[in-house]
Amino acid sequence: MPREWLLAEAFDRAAPTYDAMVALSPGYHEQLRCAAAALVEDLPERDGRAPVVLDLGCGSGASTRALLETRADDGGGPLEVTGVDASTGMVTEALAKGWPEGVWFTVADAVEHLGGLPDASVDGVLAAYLLRNVPERQALVEEVARVLRPGGVLVVHDYSVAGSVRARAVWAAVCHTVIIPLAALKRSDVPLHRYLYTSVRDFDSVAQVCRRLQRAGLVDVRHRSYPGWQDGVVHTVVGRRAP
Repeated sequence: MPREWLLAEAFDRAAPTYDAMVALSPGYHEQLRCAAAALVEDLPERDGRAPVVLDLGCGSGASTRALLETRADDGGGPLEVTGVDASTGMVTEALAKGWPEGVWFTVADAVEHLGGLPDASVDGVLAAYLLRNVPERQALVEEVARVLRPGGVLVVHDYSVAGSVRARAVWAAVCHTVIIPLAALKRSDVPLHRYLYTSVRDFDSVAQVCRRLQRAGLVDVRHRSYPGWQDGVVHTVVGRRAP
């Protein structure tokens, strides 16, 4: 990858076609809703006040929408959600959609945004398809643990194939025969999709992600994967700050 190639700029270029691309991925939105539901179900109660949630790596707002919809399906009240993404283009796409009161978006680096928040000020954090794109992975998890209120929940949702020969083979086959060719056909950002392949290939194993949460002091860490070709490839990891 050229040195001048920057991830946020690549997402800026891909932003206008990003929703159409992910819509072609079987189960993408359903899996996001499952990850959002894992967060919504574990949110601590706040005596009638709307829980405060961060959607880190919010992209064009699909994960934000999943949070709101699963909260509504759960019969809960409103959420205060801040979507954070380093790509101006993706946040612009998110802002162009309709949102209820209490939803905000900001362009920022996730670790830097967390660093500006007070201790114990957030009830839940969703990080969908974010952690493998962050160089300071442990710093991000530790900052999340710091800003979570007692009982608050972190949900990490991402691809991971390390430690599984089958998952690595499936991921390589899907990327080289479907994802990258489709990006070229749809005139999306092909280098971004090549980066997707290598970033997943080189990312932490699920066990490593779980250990990161535990090292940050989070408890009740658990994990699930999904059926179909994504089995062992797409994962949701959940941890809580001790009450």
